[in-house]
Amino acid sequence: MALFRSTAGQSPQILSKDRERIIAYALTPTALRRLRESGVRHGRNVPGRVLAALIRSGDAHSPRPADAAGQKTLFDDDTPDHLPRCELTGVVTDLHLVVYGEGQGTLAKLVGPEPRFLLQKATVLSIPLEAFSPAVLDTLETIGKVPMESAAVGTLRAWFRQDGEAAWRKLERELGKAQQDLNLGPAADELPLGDAGR
Repeated sequence: MALFRSTAGQSPQILSKDRERIIAYALTPTALRRLRESGVRHGRNVPGRVLAALIRSGDAHSPRPADAAGQKTLFDDDTPDHLPRCELTGVVTDLHLVVYGEGQGTLAKLVGPEPRFLLQKATVLSIPLEAFSPAVLDTLETIGKVPMESAAVGTLRAWFRQDGEAAWRKLERELGKAQQDLNLGPAADELPLGDAGR
């Protein structure tokens, strides 16, 4: 689960745990509207699949380490299970599909910032994860910019097949249950209604 934060004077964001780090994702106005329409308010949990759907659509972006010391125990660590990981370091943030090498020795990998820096001299193509869709992957393979049937492309295709809409529907069902009655009982100094006319 991730945590939605929206306070006055601060940009709305979703906090997520990736191993021992807390990551903050900035949200677009579209994401904020959809979360609120689904019943999500400040401080509420958001399923990892919903965050993954927001990242895929570009509505959750610019992940950065969050200043959330002491809050690591608030999060279940399921969000990264719904996101692709760097094939070399395991991070889930700032991923690029990188094609590097020459001729038949060309490789495609999903990598984070550190490996991209190390591979920069041999890099032929580097595209951020947020720029992809299934159609873009097909086009890149067809025109020969990405090796056919690479593991990285397979990972991205599997990620796109995840049903983000099902996660949204589940969230709306859970948070959309309006409370009909709150029986707190009579106050200590309140007379019962039947005795009011006597």
